[in-house]
Amino acid sequence: MAATAAFSGALRWAGWRLLQLRCLPGEGAAEPGRREGSGGGGGNRPGLGEGRKKPRGGSRTRYTDQGGEEEEDYESEEQLQHRILTAALEFVPAHGWTAEAIAEGAQSLGLSSAAASMFGNDGSELILHFVTQCNARLTRVLEEEQKLVQLGQAEKKKTDKFLRDAVETRLRMLIPYIEHWPRALSILMLPHNIPPSLNLLTSMVDDMWHYAGDQSTDFNWYTRRAVLAGIYNTTELVMMQDSSPDFEDTWRFLENRISDAMNMGHTAKQVKSTGEALVQGLMGAAVTLKNLTGLNQRR
Repeated sequence: MAATAAFSGALRWAGWRLLQLRCLPGEGAAEPGRREGSGGGGGNRPGLGEGRKKPRGGSRTRYTDQGGEEEEDYESEEQLQHRILTAALEFVPAHGWTAEAIAEGAQSLGLSSAAASMFGNDGSELILHFVTQCNARLTRVLEEEQKLVQLGQAEKKKTDKFLRDAVETRLRMLIPYIEHWPRALSILMLPHNIPPSLNLLTSMVDDMWHYAGDQSTDFNWYTRRAVLAGIYNTTELVMMQDSSPDFEDTWRFLENRISDAMNMGHTAKQVKSTGEALVQGLMGAAVTLKNLTGLNQRR
């Protein structure tokens, strides 16, 4: 019961934080029309947040290989952690977001499984690393598409089609890990993980709107990002329960939600009603996620 209450409280906090990002420029949020460096790897473009806090950079570390020999440090601690976490993703389908997956990742690099002690035990760092990588991959896809349009080698998509494809592209990155994603979301909703996970979410939707060509500088800037974040989260939850071939039901749901959003006006008078709907959606998502958490099979 205590865990359930804490989880619901975390979702409620996240919902209102999204409203704050939409309605008022907050700490770590860019002002409308001014982007400040996205965590997605999009060069010097502004973003809503940096995503997860980076580990200490520039420090050196020592490690023991599988033969028990202590090796001289050859890379920064941040670089080593990045390599281990990236390697660990291969073992998530078998072990979940656990220290075991990280230990296997370290061993696959020729390191001792004890290297897993560099990380916490709840899997947070592995999950946040995965989300950061996925966001960076999405940004590269959107950048490449933009370049093709600029070179006249591809047609510019309408906004609704562009956003639908961007959300689907990002969600498809979850498919190899879909069995364990409910657990990942429940971990990301722990109070200490909400700030970095929310920063990653807001940075991602900011990138989507940026590449869609959004140049708004009024309340629409906040509203559009909050609505798209809500669409992404609810579609993500639908996806985790979807047993249709190639997640067809999920993409149909996504298309309908994008269509609804495009048909909805984004004036200042509608800010309050839009925000209330978003919070209600997040609270419904909390119930769904709690039902999904811990499942080993898709329904």
